[in-house]
Amino acid sequence: MLFCMVADDEKWIRNAIMNRVNECAGFTAIEAAANGREALEWLSRHYADILITDVRMPIMDGLELVDQVNRQFPWVKSILISSYDDFEYAKRGIALGTIDYIVKPVHQVDLEASLQSAAHQLYAARKNEAKQLMLQHYNEAQSLLVQWQQFPDNKSAASMPLLVANTLLLLESWAGSRMYVLMALADEWILCAATERRSEGVFAWLAEEMERTPVPLVSNQKLYFRLCAVHRLELALAWFKGRADVAGGSSGKRASASVKRYIGQHYAEKISLQQIADAVNISKPYLANVFRQETGVTIWNYLIEVRMRKAKELLLTTDRRLSEIAEAVGYTDSAHFAKVFKTYYGMNATELKNRFSDYNAEH
Repeated sequence: MLFCMVADDEKWIRNAIMNRVNECAGFTAIEAAANGREALEWLSRHYADILITDVRMPIMDGLELVDQVNRQFPWVKSILISSYDDFEYAKRGIALGTIDYIVKPVHQVDLEASLQSAAHQLYAARKNEAKQLMLQHYNEAQSLLVQWQQFPDNKSAASMPLLVANTLLLLESWAGSRMYVLMALADEWILCAATERRSEGVFAWLAEEMERTPVPLVSNQKLYFRLCAVHRLELALAWFKGRADVAGGSSGKRASASVKRYIGQHYAEKISLQQIADAVNISKPYLANVFRQETGVTIWNYLIEVRMRKAKELLLTTDRRLSEIAEAVGYTDSAHFAKVFKTYYGMNATELKNRFSDYNAEH
């Protein structure tokens, strides 16, 4: 998630731009200011990744604001907007290193393109910064990296929270006030560990898991960066443990069998991944990883498969209404159940029942 600040002297325009920013995936508008001075005062106490500012504002205009931001907050990327299609403004904006120059009215497609361009530059810069920090402190990191390479050892998964906490403290000491680089640092750390372990695929899995279970957005950006780093470190350790267990024996098979047994007994209830993990006494990230490695499907896809097989059985062997069948297999919303059913079988419940009735009549 990238945090955006909007500066414009017209309130309705500020609000409109903030709403448009919030419609763009991966971005959130966290503050608005009526002029450059207000924006600078806010930035001196808070954090933003991207500044979207009007050119013409009272007290301090957008060009002066961008110049001051470049000096005081060099990590911030700026986007200029203006009611005037004036090439001179664009040239001065380019000279100041702005990402883009958008002419009002601000269209969603133009704003999103500019934001994506800013994101690309920000993430590239942070990745490079993280690489430099990792190289600079590599010797200092050796003893902790060895623990990552050996995890899980005879201490098993019980050492995971302490290992994550110690790693976060080390990475924070490198980042200092540049908390925005923490997630990129976590990725560089994971890359070093994965290279030593000769373990491929961890980042593809991280991307999928982060999309499925994103870090909740909090108002404190420093806390948010820490949560993102912790989440990635935990997921990576779960991945490494899952790979080690699959390679080393039957523990992954036992865990997967326990999940299947629990789902078989509780599919008709409203259950969560955390409930399943608690029931089989295994951490949630590790359980999700090892189950997919063992079975080739996610836990949620397996749950859907079990529910759909039972729904089909009830549909063909009873006279229950669709809403009753939905409830019997764990769906409180019959419309949602009908949608999942059609996606799974490629036809709705009535079509499937008629097809089986026709087949039985012919045979």
